[in-house]
This record gives sequence, structure tokens and C-alpha cells, in this order.
Amino acid sequence: MKTAPALLLCLAPALQAAEGRGSAWDESWPRFRTSEVVVTGLAAAGAAANFYLVPPPRSPAWRGGILFDKGARNTLLSRSEAGRGRAKDLSNLLAYPLIGYSMLDGPITAGWVGGDKDAAIQLSLINAEVFAVTEVLSLAVSNAFPRSRPEGAACDPGSQYDPHCVKSFWSGHTANGFAAAALVCAEHGALGLYGGKADAAACGTSLAAASAVGVLRIVSNDHHASDVLVGAAVGAATGYLMPNLLHFKFKKSSGRLGAWIPHAGPAGGGLTYVQVW
Repeated sequence: MKTAPALLLCLAPALQAAEGRGSAWDESWPRFRTSEVVVTGLAAAGAAANFYLVPPPRSPAWRGGILFDKGARNTLLSRSEAGRGRAKDLSNLLAYPLIGYSMLDGPITAGWVGGDKDAAIQLSLINAEVFAVTEVLSLAVSNAFPRSRPEGAACDPGSQYDPHCVKSFWSGHTANGFAAAALVCAEHGALGLYGGKADAAACGTSLAAASAVGVLRIVSNDHHASDVLVGAAVGAATGYLMPNLLHFKFKKSSGRLGAWIPHAGPAGGGLTYVQVW
């Protein structure tokens, strides 16, 4: 297992920067409320119910692309089945570690490295709330408003999630990826977990990974571009706005939340950088 030492080496500079600094929870910030515990529990239960108990839709409520979907597809779609498969695998390899990193980064850095167990608990609860809300929204909408996946999409008939290829809207991978990245940006911006440029690097790297996940979901033919853009907006909102509105009050959040978003039109396609100030 050579990856573990390599990962520790990559994390060492950031951990050294955080060591001894602490990540004290600002006394002016509201702590995690009882109402939020209830919301998190209900959201988690709702997500589980939508996945395990609600039968997946058998037919789409709407089909085909809208606006720029066709142009984005023509620009980004891999023309080979093998290429689409690799893009799908790569999107998974980026999305799941990004989500795991965002869930563990704040609590571990604050609690283990900074010695601030109280901040670690607060961040753990915030992280759980963000992903519970993001997931219940994604699953509920995909069940309530089934959209056919792009033409030629490969779906597993034995899948419990989407056997009939009609849960394209919105992109759950992208929503969770951007929720993770935005959460990293919010927590590093508010608490300065690593200190200095290391916080900006954590935010920027996470946003780049989330953007790559979104693009790859189009390359792999799993989603329309509009699915990806809506998923990115939802994830950015839950991951960045919820912690700041409910707790951090945007304090010290001088960094700019931004991402590269795919676009396409009659004259061609490309990437556009979008920032939230």
C-alpha cells in the first residue's frame, strides 16, 4: 500500500501549517441547533427512503436537451464506448474521494491537529447536514421529475437506482462534488484551517476537482450539460451558503468561490470561469 505514505507526504505541509494554530470556533457564531439536528435526520431519512423505498420511475416526464445541451454534447461527448467508460470511472474516482476529503478535512484538522474538539464536533455536524440536504434534494427531484438520459446512455437494467435510464436531472455526482468543494472553501475561509495560501489551495483544488467531475459526466454521456449546471448550482448553494448563513456569517470569507463551467453554442464550445463574490 504505497498510496498511504504518499498521501501523508502530500498532506504534511498543510498539517504542519495548521499544527499549534488551533481552529477555535468563533464565539459569535451560532452553534449547531437542535432544529438542524432534526433537519439533518429528516433529510437523511428522506434520502434513504427515496433510494430504497420509492420505486424508480419507469418513464421520463421529459426528454432531450434544452438550450445549449446539444452544443455541449457535440463538443464534449467521447465518441468511443471505451472513452465514455473511462470518463465515467474517472468521475467516480474524483467525486467520492472529494466528498470524503470534505467530510473529514475540517474535523480532523481542527480536532486532531489543532486540538480543538469543540470545533471538530461543530464542523462534523455541519458537514453531515450539508450532504444530507444535498442528497435528499437530488434523489427526490430525480424521482419526481424523471428526465431521460442522453441518447445512447448505458444504464444497467438491474440497477436499483435507475434501471430505465430516466434519472438524468440533475447530476447527483456534480451536486455532491460541488457541495464538497464549496464546503471546503467555506470552512477554510472562515476558520483558516491550514493557514495562508494553503487554505486557498485547498479551496481551488477542490473546485477544480468538482468542475472536472461535471465535465466528465457529459463526456461519459451520463448527463446533459443542463443537468450538470443545475447540479453544480445546487451543490454550491448547499455547501457554501448553508454553513455561512447558519453559522459562519461569511466572516473571513474573503476568498472567491469559482469554477470552470462547460458551455457550447452554434459557433463551438469551451469553458467559462464563474465566481461568486
